[in-house]
Amino acid sequence: MSRPLVQSTVQVRIVEGHFLIEDEALEWPTIPTFRGPGDWLLTTDDQIAVCGASGEWHVVEALLQRWDITPSTLDPGWDLHRQGRCHFSSGRLNTWNPAREEIFGTFDLEAPGTYDVRVHTTDRDRTRRALEDAATTAGDQPIRGIERFLIQFRPAPEQSGDRIATATETATPEWQNGIAALEMIADERRNRAHDARSRRRR
Repeated sequence: MSRPLVQSTVQVRIVEGHFLIEDEALEWPTIPTFRGPGDWLLTTDDQIAVCGASGEWHVVEALLQRWDITPSTLDPGWDLHRQGRCHFSSGRLNTWNPAREEIFGTFDLEAPGTYDVRVHTTDRDRTRRALEDAATTAGDQPIRGIERFLIQFRPAPEQSGDRIATATETATPEWQNGIAALEMIADERRNRAHDARSRRRR
């Protein structure tokens, strides 16, 4: 079974609902604009923004991996994924939250260039409910051990016509469009079912 060339786990204290992975050469960070529940990964030059399932103050665990081939099949439990494409000017990445209080972790891709970035996570509705339940007893400490992400980097194949997404658009290879559309439909159905259950309880 194939394995990543290198991997590292980062613990990120989330504020404002998301966290950032940025090339250290980035001069002007972009403020990400997430458009809805199904839009939780944004990629642009030198920056990745990942939106958490809840706005609650909590610590996210992110496992970063570098591959030189397409990543192998995942263990069960990673329910969702999104994919984008990002150009990194140096390949040396820092993980921040939007408050930029500190660098929570670093990761070295070893070379600048354009990378396919695939981000996996667990069921976001279930994670959101677990975080909101935990927040009732968390006090003044951030919630830990509930939300996690797997973030995989692989050098993008050279193709004519490749482009980098804007700050409000996820760069998605053609083969990924159908999967992303199905996941967004599933997200919408889960949200409608949740809203219907909420109305029945009133």
